[in-house]
Amino acid sequence: MCSTGPGDNYLNRQSINLSSSVYNSLAANFMNVKPVVGNKLYFIASDNPVSLSFCSLADEKNIKNVYVSHDYLDDERVTKKSEEVMALIDRGLKQNRSAFPGAAFHSQMYQFSKNLDEKIPAILLLLIIFALPVVTIKRASLLMYSSASALAGFEIIILLMLQIMVGNMYQLTGLIIAGLMTGLALGSGFNIWLLNTISVRTKVISLILFYIIFGLLFNYMIELKSSLTAVIVTILSGFLPAVITGSIFRDLTGKNREVLTISGIYSADLAGSAFGFIFISGLAIPVFGIQVSVYLLAMFILGGILFGTVKNYS
Repeated sequence: MCSTGPGDNYLNRQSINLSSSVYNSLAANFMNVKPVVGNKLYFIASDNPVSLSFCSLADEKNIKNVYVSHDYLDDERVTKKSEEVMALIDRGLKQNRSAFPGAAFHSQMYQFSKNLDEKIPAILLLLIIFALPVVTIKRASLLMYSSASALAGFEIIILLMLQIMVGNMYQLTGLIIAGLMTGLALGSGFNIWLLNTISVRTKVISLILFYIIFGLLFNYMIELKSSLTAVIVTILSGFLPAVITGSIFRDLTGKNREVLTISGIYSADLAGSAFGFIFISGLAIPVFGIQVSVYLLAMFILGGILFGTVKNYS
């Protein structure tokens, strides 16, 4: 049993899409799925027959309770309301899945639909907040901005991947974030000989290739059966791009150039991270799914190459 939200008497298009996405996912895995409208809209799914005659079933099983009884509920009305919801379900809507949580997008649209006067101002405010740094950041800092955006978005993705593979990301979230921060610290704070022999351009291309390869392998990785293997893969997945991103930060700030200042690069790093967190979690994953979102990370960095300045770095 699961709930998609409030059991409204009148369902608008956004709430129908939300319920349809969840229903289609359940229907693809269970033989019988029925909606139940109460304070919330619930879905009961089972491979066995599902009956909505709750009061009659309680009497039949001799279950004594106060609220699930003929004094408060009417089986016929519950069934009729369920049939009304079923008639509205869009069977052709994309299923909600772990790798493509489309229901999250429909839920956001449903929340916006509650007050249309707030929708446009909220979107404009977000655009201003996250577009302003792009306008104010110097062109030479865009590479850092895009690399930081990609890494921040990737952090969200590997946390979701951990949730999919292990089933509980909360116990291991600190470990994943620690691995990523350790990678940043190593790349930016230590004089690693191997990284010093590689040009900034090569490091950036390596990041792009890493995200593309990760996207190609994503569906295989989430099928890992061993929890230990899944945790190790997730930690390494965050650690490696963090080291390279930290090394790029070191290269951009460690050279005495007038156009690049440490404060400017650091500002671009923070602004890019903020954009990556919001864009990937709030828009990209719900709309495009996790795999396509990983490819977008590579596009972020490619944009930093095309519109930024890396030609002066060897």
